[in-house]
Amino acid sequence: MAMAPTRHAGLALLVGVVLSMIGSLIFPGGPLVDPVDQTDFAGAIEALAANPGLGHLTTLMVIVGMLLHGYALLALFGLARGGEGFQGPGLRFGIIVSLFGWGLFILSLAKRHMVIHLTQRADIADTATLQEFFDAAALTGHTEMSGLILGFIVIYPFGSALTGLGLVPRFDAMDVFKAACYGLVLVGVVGFLNFVFALFVPDADLLLHLMINNLVLMFGSVCLFVIGLGMYRGRSEFVPADTT
Repeated sequence: MAMAPTRHAGLALLVGVVLSMIGSLIFPGGPLVDPVDQTDFAGAIEALAANPGLGHLTTLMVIVGMLLHGYALLALFGLARGGEGFQGPGLRFGIIVSLFGWGLFILSLAKRHMVIHLTQRADIADTATLQEFFDAAALTGHTEMSGLILGFIVIYPFGSALTGLGLVPRFDAMDVFKAACYGLVLVGVVGFLNFVFALFVPDADLLLHLMINNLVLMFGSVCLFVIGLGMYRGRSEFVPADTT
């Protein structure tokens, strides 16, 4: 029974990763349903407007999934107690930064709900002037949503890398769970380099960098799924000493 809190957190992470990945793949305008260039704000809004029900559902799925991510990561906070360097303050800071980054991402998704709502209001507007107002508000909301996502892209690499570096030393031998922790470090490094390259290299292909970022985040989700499996199975490396 002492393992129950960590096991529950592991299950939450497993479910959270699945919900987030499904929602991110099948939202209107995404990779699988009416795919559009996400740097084309007008096109992205049109895709959401064409299927508002699916847009609301998938957005809510990702929000719930990210909340489950946060619940699970909090269960690892106790691992940093009494540790030094990356195993102590580093791990603690990595978890806090990850939670903050995911919070920004959740806020951006709340913005998407509002964008979809505004497109629905535009469709039933009584006058052309009112329709133009809602369309303009939707475009503004989508721009603000993109800004929040950019904040997440800037912050999350640090949280991922620090969390991974804090977990790796807890393993004596290499296995799939330790490899997943190293994977979090790789996600942080590649994600940050990709962002810096997009900022400072002239004529950068933003769509290519967005695709790389999405692939990196997907790989990170796989790593978190493996870690969640380890937590659910009660691996001692993921269990704070005071709960064993």
